[in-house]
Amino acid sequence: MDKVIESKLKYFPSLYKHICWSFGILTFAIFVLYWSVIYIAEEQLEVISLHHWLDTIATKYQRDYELVGMDAALPDANEFISYWDEQGLPSWLQAYQQLGFYEHLLGAEDKHFNIIPHPSGRGLFYIVFKDDADDYLDHYEQQLHLLMLIVGVVTTLLMLLYGVYLARAISRPLDEIQRKISLMPPDNLLFTIDTNYSESRDIEMALLQSKIDIAHYFQREQEFTRFSSHEMRTAIMVIQGSTDLLKKIPNESKVAVKAIGRLELACGDLAVLTNTFLLLGQNEIPAYHLQYFALEQVLVRQLKAMEVLFDKQGMRYMLTVQNSIMMSAPESFLVVIMNNLMKNALDYSTGNICINLTGSLLTVTNPYEREVGVNAGYGCGLIIVERICERMQWLVNIVDDNGLFQISIDFALDPSSSVHILAVKADDDDGAN
Repeated sequence: MDKVIESKLKYFPSLYKHICWSFGILTFAIFVLYWSVIYIAEEQLEVISLHHWLDTIATKYQRDYELVGMDAALPDANEFISYWDEQGLPSWLQAYQQLGFYEHLLGAEDKHFNIIPHPSGRGLFYIVFKDDADDYLDHYEQQLHLLMLIVGVVTTLLMLLYGVYLARAISRPLDEIQRKISLMPPDNLLFTIDTNYSESRDIEMALLQSKIDIAHYFQREQEFTRFSSHEMRTAIMVIQGSTDLLKKIPNESKVAVKAIGRLELACGDLAVLTNTFLLLGQNEIPAYHLQYFALEQVLVRQLKAMEVLFDKQGMRYMLTVQNSIMMSAPESFLVVIMNNLMKNALDYSTGNICINLTGSLLTVTNPYEREVGVNAGYGCGLIIVERICERMQWLVNIVDDNGLFQISIDFALDPSSSVHILAVKADDDDGAN
């Protein structure tokens, strides 16, 4: 029960929001990857194009130099500036002394140039694009950027729309199932199966069948409660009335007197159990069933009533009371709890029974033979005790330690100030020392 309450109090994120965020992050990652690929591809295409152009110009100059020597025409002066290191270099070019294609940022201008061996066999020959001469691809880049922007925006929008559709397609049946869960209480009408997916329809069918079963269980419980409340109480009243009449008839037979006494005791126990079970079956305990009394008085009274059982089995008990409390609860609950604890202890105890009442904590301890075990003796009686404590939110703790059985119940109320200790023996006349 505590785990169920804890799970209700704990915050759980929305599945719909989780799907939206996950798909949104995925879309953003794909968008970034898409533009990164486009940007890198454009940069590489530009470098490849310029490099190829410079290689073509360098090859042409080397071929012309082989034909006419120093009279070979230099690369187009409108597009390029040519340098021979033996004739001097600008200061920014002097750092480059290896063959290859280079890019150099000179102020705001991005310079691209190629270094080849001079066809004469002496020194290096530099072919450098003039300012803005290497920007001939800018127009195509702008058109490519515009096209990629349109394609990227359209793709992103389509992915977002598909993500919204997918999230709603998943969340809609879940919302429907969540709504129908709220209709599970028996007082609501039966719902229909509306979703269009086999998995969600299976869940709805299971919920619907569970709702029908719960309604049947609830109906049977209500009928049993109603019948028990009337028929069983009527039978108990008849038996109790008949017992009272038999007690008025003069009869010297000890057997008859004993039978009447046992009948009266059984009738009282049955009345208490019936009232307890009926209260346990109600959603709320009516206020008129709550009584205000001292826990110690109920405990001592029940022990006095069970002295006959202690005498019969030759058992004794030690009762310790400290800081007894006043509490408000159905008295029948306490009577059933104490009777079950004492009877179970009597049935299986192999020594003295220790009963301790400290404030709101009642503890019953008894030894037993491990070869016999306690599971059978502490079966239905203990289950009834646990159900009552669960209903009243009293804490139950059971310890089975190497032949010593102990059960504690915390009634969770503030203790009063009285302190005293009673040692009670079943074979004493007054029952207490």
